Amino acid sequence: MEMQTWRDGRRQADAAATALREALSALGFSEAAVRGIRPVVTPSGKPYVDLGMLRADQVEQAAKAIRAAVATDDAFAVGS
Repeated sequence: MEMQTWRDGRRQADAAATALREALSALGFSEAAVRGIRPVVTPSGKPYVDLGMLRADQVEQAAKAIRAAVATDDAFAVGS
């Protein structure tokens, strides 16, 4: 893999991990709860976000917030 491919993947994974940490923090998750969320780049350069371990009640809280956001946003489209 070219270094630029890795850098691009890392940049995208960093941005996504940061966005998720910020969203969960806005829901009241502590810094300790979101600490395990980290960017990952595969050997082929694909960006991923490793969520680590989250407590079940926190995941249920996040899922509830996502469902509420989807229900109130008529323009929301999965994958956009």
